[in-house]
Parts: sequence; C-alpha cells; structure tokens
Amino acid sequence: MTRVDANLAWLVPGRVGGSEEYTVRLLCAAAESRPADIDLRLIGSSALFAAHPELAEIEHVVLGGPVRFRPWRVASESTSVFRLTRTADVVHHFGGRVPARHHGNDVVTIHDLQPLQMPENFSLVKRRYLAVALPRSVATARLVVTPSEWVASTVVDVLGADPSRLRAVSSTWDVSTEIDPTLASSLGEGPVVLYPAITHPHKRHLLLLDAIGRLADAHPRVTVVLTGGEGRAEDEVREAVARSAVRVVRPGRVTAASLRGLYERADLLVFPSAYEGFGLPVLEAMRIGLPVVASDQTALPEVLGDTGTLVAGDDPAVWAAAIADALVDGRERSAGAPARAERWSPTRAAARLVAAWRSVV
Repeated sequence: MTRVDANLAWLVPGRVGGSEEYTVRLLCAAAESRPADIDLRLIGSSALFAAHPELAEIEHVVLGGPVRFRPWRVASESTSVFRLTRTADVVHHFGGRVPARHHGNDVVTIHDLQPLQMPENFSLVKRRYLAVALPRSVATARLVVTPSEWVASTVVDVLGADPSRLRAVSSTWDVSTEIDPTLASSLGEGPVVLYPAITHPHKRHLLLLDAIGRLADAHPRVTVVLTGGEGRAEDEVREAVARSAVRVVRPGRVTAASLRGLYERADLLVFPSAYEGFGLPVLEAMRIGLPVVASDQTALPEVLGDTGTLVAGDDPAVWAAAIADALVDGRERSAGAPARAERWSPTRAAARLVAAWRSVV
C-alpha cells in the first residue's frame, strides 16, 4: 500500500482561480477510482472542506489557524504539514511550491509560470517570492506535474527542467449532475454568450466587450454573461460594461449548479484569455457540444483542437467576425467536441494522477 498525502494548505476557497477547480476535481476523480494500492489523505483547512464537502468524504486532516493569512499558510507547510506527512510515501503539493521543510518524496503541481512570464499581473512581493520558490520547487521535487503539455514545455524552456521528471496530468470536468436553471431562465430568448472568468487583465474581458459591441446592430438581443469574481482589471471592466452597446449580465460568483445551467442555456462560450495552463471552461463547453471561440494562445489549442474556433491576436474586429460566424454555424463546428472531451474524462484523469504517484514510489 502506498500512502499519498495531498498538501492543500495553500488552497483558500474562492481565492486561487482555476487551480482550485483543477485540484478539487482531480482529487475527487482519483478517490472515486479507488485504486487498491493507494491510500489517499488530504491536508487542508476547515474552510476548504466546508466549501467542498465532496473532499470531506475523503480521509483528511483539518489544519487550524488563520487560513486567509498568507504568511501563516506558508509557515504551516513547513511545520504542521511537515509533521503530518512524515510517514507518507508520497507528498503531493498541489499549490505550485515545495515547502522549505520537506521529506524528499515530493510531487509538485506547477499550474503555470505566469508569475515569471507575466509578472505585471502580480504584486511585487508575490512575484519576488515566486521567482525564487518556483525554480527551487522544480529542482527539488521528485516529479513535477503540470495541467497540460504546454505548461510542461514552458517549465523545460524557462526553468531548464529535465523532461523525464515532468508529467502532464490534466484535470477533468465537473462530475456533478445538479443543474440550477434559475439564473439561466432569466436571460430571455435572445442568444447568450458566456464567459466565466475572474477579471484579471490577462483574461481580456475588455477585448470581448469591444468585439461583441460591434455586433449590436446584427444581434440586438444578444446577452453577454460574465461570471466570476473581481480581479485586478475590475474597475476597467465595470466601466466597459456601463458603456456597452449590448446587454451584459454580471452575477459574480455563482454556484456550480447555476454555472451548469448557464452552459446549458448559452449559445456560445467565448474565451479570449491570453494565458491559460489548461482552460477548464473550454472543456466544460466541449463536453456538451457548446460552440467555443477561444484564443489561440498557450494551452487552449491543445484542449480545443479543431472542434471550435481559435482566434489569433487581439483585434476586436477579428474577434467580432469569429463570434458572428460561430453564432450562425458554431454547432456544426463543435460536433466532434464531446468525443474529444473524453480525453479528459474523470476515469482518464484519475488514471494519469495515480500513475504519477506510482512512478515516484
């Protein structure tokens, strides 16, 4: 039996973006697969297990302390987590860093290298810290896991990592079957364009709003739905929404069930993000055959393939034309998307993760 401890001390619910969904979905898939030779245990805060009761069904240890205080979280990984994991065969740090004190049997998930490649999106303190922590973690870990082959290639290119010590382990879709149609049913009968993302600059909400505004005459009943929390570009996005020529609905953070309802109601997912380690919303759309228009940058082409529309650059006119075309014949283009999405099914995602743990032992 191989004991695997998953270090989730870093995970503050609602604060870490897509890496939260990546981690929760992947661990739930691994637990559901019930590998006979793996004894999985999670280590995280009470807030984490309250926000994700599905994780609480897995064996776990609750950490005390002020979880929202970053210095405390960092310190706890070298104290409490270090103490709790002393008998584990593998310790998987899902937060992108190997703690200062560790046992030498570490797996680390590097979600992306955005702090090094787009440092302007981070505070000075955080980018200086990660400029040291990320290279040290990659050099220290027995195995480095990434959510896509694209991220793996950047770890090799930017940090000079040995490719043999890297493993792409993508996450999966939301396995919940609960759908809340309340929000979706309030949107009316016109076409709906969905973009679920925190308003960080690299998500390029302004590009989407500029592009869709150019379609106001041809599609006067279109509704743009922007879900997600407030990021560093929130003020600019709020101003753009106020002057938009089309209807924009901003429900903020929504439940998983409400988001599922929006996917079912939407006519198109537009994903103009300039930097993604994977792009789980694109996978969610592909799973149900919802047409996708996405940026051709970073990991998005790896996920979408030829089952949607990939757009180069940041010209709003080009994006407007792509969106207009997809509103007309996007369903035809996305016919093969559900079959492609099966590459990242829960069963396959779990198998890749368990295989990574076994390779360390």
